[in-house]
Amino acid sequence: MDTRVQDGSEALPEGCPMAEVSRPAGQWTVAEVGAWLAARSGTRELSELAQEHAVSGRVLLRLTEGTLRRMGVAPRSRRRELLRELLRLRLQQELEELLSIVGGEHPP
Repeated sequence: MDTRVQDGSEALPEGCPMAEVSRPAGQWTVAEVGAWLAARSGTRELSELAQEHAVSGRVLLRLTEGTLRRMGVAPRSRRRELLRELLRLRLQQELEELLSIVGGEHPP
């Protein structure tokens, strides 16, 4: 089953707590960040790290490989995958912001 939505991002599974969040990622709570991380990693480990380090949406969007390493995210391949997901999220946020500026519709 293809879980991609029109803008190319991954659709969240039905019943996922993040499927209900409609505000920008920069405004997410620590719990919402944890749910987003758990939905992408398939485990609670990253979610628990986010809670331990109080990673809000604003912080999430600014994470770097060095920050993830200091938080204990290992191995490097896992950090790189998470950084790719974060880049997708940032790009999606930028697109939505630009569309709102020009009066366009938000992507689904």
